[in-house]
Amino acid sequence: WFPWPDEESCILDILRHIPRSALSQKQLKVVEWCLLSLGVKNVPSPDVVEEVGKVLQATLGIKTIRYEGSLGHIYYVNDLGAIIAQELANPLVRPHLSFMPEISTSGISEAKHAHQWMTEVDDELLTPMVKVGHQDFYIFEPALAQNGVPVMPFRFFTKDKVTFAKAWIMEPQADGWIIAEDRAVTVQVDHLMISFPHLTATYCERDIPDPRLIIGIRKAGGLGIHPWTRTSPEKGNKWRAKANGKRVVSLPIWLYCDDTSGNTSKRWNKHNSYLFTPAGLSREQAQKEYNVHFLCTSNIAPPLEMLEGVVEQLANIQEEGFLAYDCELKELILFTVFVLAFLGDNPMQSEIACHRGLMAKFFCRACWVSKAEDEAEDEDEAGGDGNASEVGSDSSVASNRGGSKSKKKKKRIIKKTKESIAEMVDRITRFLKVNKLRDPSDTKARLQIIFLDACRVGGKEKVKVAMTENGIKDTHQLHFVERLYNSYKGKRTNLTKQAALDAEIARLPVNVMSPIWQIRGLNPHQDTPVEILHVILLGFIKYFWRDTISNLTKAKTPILMTRLSSMDVRGLNVPPLSGTTLVKYGRSLTGRDFRIIAQIAPFCLYDMVKAESYQTWVALGVLVPLIWQPVIQDLETYLDALKAAIDRFLLCTANWTPRWFNKPKFHILLHLPEHIRRFGPAILFATEAFESFNAVIRERSIHSNRQAPSRDIGRGLAHANRIRHLLSGGSFLPRQAGITYNDGNQELIVQDVVKNQQASDWRTIGKGPLSVMPIKQVGLKMLRLPYDSDSLLHGMFDFL
Repeated sequence: WFPWPDEESCILDILRHIPRSALSQKQLKVVEWCLLSLGVKNVPSPDVVEEVGKVLQATLGIKTIRYEGSLGHIYYVNDLGAIIAQELANPLVRPHLSFMPEISTSGISEAKHAHQWMTEVDDELLTPMVKVGHQDFYIFEPALAQNGVPVMPFRFFTKDKVTFAKAWIMEPQADGWIIAEDRAVTVQVDHLMISFPHLTATYCERDIPDPRLIIGIRKAGGLGIHPWTRTSPEKGNKWRAKANGKRVVSLPIWLYCDDTSGNTSKRWNKHNSYLFTPAGLSREQAQKEYNVHFLCTSNIAPPLEMLEGVVEQLANIQEEGFLAYDCELKELILFTVFVLAFLGDNPMQSEIACHRGLMAKFFCRACWVSKAEDEAEDEDEAGGDGNASEVGSDSSVASNRGGSKSKKKKKRIIKKTKESIAEMVDRITRFLKVNKLRDPSDTKARLQIIFLDACRVGGKEKVKVAMTENGIKDTHQLHFVERLYNSYKGKRTNLTKQAALDAEIARLPVNVMSPIWQIRGLNPHQDTPVEILHVILLGFIKYFWRDTISNLTKAKTPILMTRLSSMDVRGLNVPPLSGTTLVKYGRSLTGRDFRIIAQIAPFCLYDMVKAESYQTWVALGVLVPLIWQPVIQDLETYLDALKAAIDRFLLCTANWTPRWFNKPKFHILLHLPEHIRRFGPAILFATEAFESFNAVIRERSIHSNRQAPSRDIGRGLAHANRIRHLLSGGSFLPRQAGITYNDGNQELIVQDVVKNQQASDWRTIGKGPLSVMPIKQVGLKMLRLPYDSDSLLHGMFDFL
């Protein structure tokens, strides 16, 4: 039963940490009574099982790290590096992970096939090396290819399971080398012959300049020669020294943030949470709850404050790397990580992008489209989804009802004047096109100006106007701006006000901007892709269905119910529909219901609604299957078809009534084709799997003592992560631990990780714990372990 001391402790430890079945102490005592009543011997008490779990977590599990945010809140973040290290040591996950972009010859179906990972991500964030024989070739290091051609690789990718390097030709000069960025070539890595260390040792024999003498890099486009700054020419790539002969890989992640209720009722007690999924997984794997990982949650710390801890861990991994055991290669490796995209619903993505939200004058986080001047909302907290109808999702309920302690601010809406036909045409024309894209450097510059204005007495009104006119709002920075305003309240003269203000400025942190700007390679305006759950299912389809239900006559209502109930939906792989539910409770449906409605509505509504409305439903019925395509065979052909379907849908909507275009989601849809080009099929960055994980967080919240929910939930899910990893057959490095008493206080002493560890030191659990997994399919049904009759884990049961 290794690493548990015995069978009883193992079973009860698993029972305590099943993700969706958290048990309270009272329930555990009832379980103990049941086992004793059935005559089971050697049943450990709940306290003993808890101590066993603590020791195993300290030695084999991930840490839950305490942070004090810059706003003063305490929160806890699970160790990002340790979670990813477990994935590399997990035989159910590691075979599905990709570390390089890929040119696909069979269609685009994964993030690695798309433009962002292939060409846009900074070269320094990607996998920096490949092994060829006994040599390690790193990017930004001189190397010799076949026929003695000197090249400098700068990016690796795969095609048809063969690895290639994109490289710049190196031109020899009398006193060194010029790197020709304008002469890029593609080289199969097997054709790289001499790596940097060997080239440094043998350049004299080859009668070429010292590869450490780099004069500069000649930029493409005739921009001249610039100094070489990517690496130290004498030392080469920093990862070579850090890896010390080990492989180095880079893993992208989908980072996600959302709010959810911590109560059984799914109301009040809002918790903001961060989750992630490896972006190197295939779509089928990424959408499994098994591959959704919890980082942190808090009911007091706002999202951007918690992001400080996540960013700190990211930066540490990107700077130093993280040691892991690769269960497929059977060797120790070093890995780094980067954020491919930031996922969430529209309000959360706006907050992350330092954008004022969908109710603002500039309502799009991605571009500079604007409302009419007399339509803009003039209030200090413009945000949200711009409608009160988004109550179908768990997250929106929490968002709308979770702020029990916050005071609602009154909104002052500028009175609209009657719009002329020309003005309406101009507004809709602007609405129906992608405007100039927002740029992170421009947003940061505007935020800096806002902060400088706040540092002057009387700057409050100027700050408010600037935020409205620019459509930006950094809620993290706003906390410190409010501190500045409050610092001179009650002061009478400008001199005393400025003195109090200067004193408060001196107490502020060095960086008061959102930590989102510290995530390397992330553009929060463009790397927050359109979230199809809330934009399509809980957006257009919900709007139209509610409108349809509201305008049905009493005579047509039972007819529609009957049509829905009698619809043959076997092809949709769903049970028979309840027309009464879909119509009577049409204002309380979920995304799953709207997914079905989108596919059947045109067959039920043909004589129920106006012709213009029906044409819009038909256009939507054409658009939805295009958006949910799992594989794109020809990207350009697909995008042309998608853009045409979007245009048709929007034109039909305008023909029905332009009033729909008061809802910003109709504009946000226009950004979807570019996001698909950059990130892959839209279902890759859909958030259903993350939304489903809200139930796991809520389960832990319910069983915490509510005194420190961030800590309790973080630790509880860290324990669940340990159980998941061990029962998946994951490898771990055993360490010794023991409990001592210091001045009467219990203290857990854990052996430090051995620095000179070997791959052979890593172990897996014994046969005992694995033998109980097939019983009642507990591994599959309760622990959500993704195995079947042909999987690796099933092979572990051959001894039974």
